[in-house]
Amino acid sequence: MWGGYEYRIHYDVMEVYHLPTGAWDQKPTTGTPPPGTWGYSSVAIGKDIYYFGGREADDQNSLHSFDVDSFKWKEFSPSSCDHGPMKKGLCEMVSVNFDGEDYLIIIGGYGSSSINPPKQPDAQYSGDGRCNEIHYYRVSSDQWISPVVTGDRPPPIKSFTLTPVTNNTAIMFGGYTDNGWSNKLYMISFTKTSVDILEVPNHGGSVQWPEGRWGHSSVLITTSSGPHLLVVGGYPAYDVWLLDINKIKWKELINLPDNFTRRYYHSFSVWSVTPTTNWIIEFGGGTSYTDTAVIELRYTSDNDWSTSVIPLDQYQDQLRRIMSDWKSFEKQIQIFQDHLQLQNKKEFIYQEQLQREIKEKEQIQQDREKEQQQLLQEKATLSQQLDDATALLEQAEKDKSTLELDFDKLKAKVADNEEKKQIITEDYEKLKVKVAKLLEEEEQYFKEKQIIIDNNQNLISEKDKVIAKLILNEKQIITG
Repeated sequence: MWGGYEYRIHYDVMEVYHLPTGAWDQKPTTGTPPPGTWGYSSVAIGKDIYYFGGREADDQNSLHSFDVDSFKWKEFSPSSCDHGPMKKGLCEMVSVNFDGEDYLIIIGGYGSSSINPPKQPDAQYSGDGRCNEIHYYRVSSDQWISPVVTGDRPPPIKSFTLTPVTNNTAIMFGGYTDNGWSNKLYMISFTKTSVDILEVPNHGGSVQWPEGRWGHSSVLITTSSGPHLLVVGGYPAYDVWLLDINKIKWKELINLPDNFTRRYYHSFSVWSVTPTTNWIIEFGGGTSYTDTAVIELRYTSDNDWSTSVIPLDQYQDQLRRIMSDWKSFEKQIQIFQDHLQLQNKKEFIYQEQLQREIKEKEQIQQDREKEQQQLLQEKATLSQQLDDATALLEQAEKDKSTLELDFDKLKAKVADNEEKKQIITEDYEKLKVKVAKLLEEEEQYFKEKQIIIDNNQNLISEKDKVIAKLILNEKQIITG
């Protein structure tokens, strides 16, 4: 921890809180620390803690880093009225990484100096010095960038909290605006060149929602049920709330002492002692409560939360108790895991055997299905052959009927022909008789004709003789 609003503070030392003992220690630093000693913003990247802006005699817009190994300060970007965000404090800063490059993102804040860099396009500035600027700082190239901002950009605001949730998302809550202290909640997504802001609606009614506040502190609590936002203190609320970020559901944590809740502008850190137990370590602030306070926040087995105060004089005893309980729990977990591993091994063997049996049964089933498929194919073939044979038989029956009908017709025709043949035969016999008779008659005729011819020849011969005799007689008469 470094700096703060107090004249007795030594800015060339770093206050170190030893988590195992709960004791503070001062360690000297080298290099030049930031000029803004309170109201600054800070964020860690690896072993470096980056500090931006802050207030002392004047507002600042410088950027420094602190190496936690060497305890050495380094100036990245000095305060300037030529570039970067306005000179301011009470803003917020988170880190992101795009394509292997680290960026710092600075939002909002308050500055009273009249000597400032040119105003950021599209940003708004209130009359009393608040702004809603959003700047990127590329660490590797010492370059300030103004991203494209879309969505529900907050009004000029200061003294809010901006808590990273993932590498490129953060959650913003509370703060002070033109309307006084705010209880608005924003989900913010970052890309390499743009920022998208979504205001989460407060539906009111029976839905639990924190009152407006500024100067509060918040941290991210990670559990098996997802990320949660813990909000403590702030003016004028002075209470404690826990937000289930995935469900957007608030829960008020009650029965916590005033020396923990009644603070604003205080330092605030979380130590994950075990996966289910977090110690919230608080220091300083703008009220009468400024000493170190430690609260235990435990995620219970019934998916709820419990809180308890860790007295500073019992810090190490309580820590030993937690670690002892956790080691016992880990042993139980180990026993359970060993038992589970044994069960898993047995289950694995059983599963292997079961898989073999299943594969064998599947193979048998496949063989049966294949055989059944072959039988079905054979059945289909036989069925087709039967259908073809049936069709042929039906056709043969039809052909047989046709042949029988034709045969009957032929028989009738043959019988008719036989009858006609018989008639013809009888007629032929009759004709033969008639022909024979005609032949006989013809022969008789020829005989009779021959006789007549012969008789005619005889008559002609006789005639010729008579004629000749007559001629002769006539001649004799003439001559006579």
